[in-house]
Amino acid sequence: MSVPNSEDILAVAKENVAAFIRDQTSARALSPMIRHLNDDLLSGDQAAREMAARALAHLGFVERA
Repeated sequence: MSVPNSEDILAVAKENVAAFIRDQTSARALSPMIRHLNDDLLSGDQAAREMAARALAHLGFVERA
């Protein structure tokens, strides 16, 4: 199973996010997925950073200043 990327995550309907997170946890893909999003968030590519931030927000992770 491949790790979902930002686009995959944003395609998950809001009402299915909890089940998506549960499925990723069961598949042991949640940590690699979050790690990949964090890598994108810290990358030099603005588009990747923006998509990763949106994906994390979609999953319910909030940005703190």
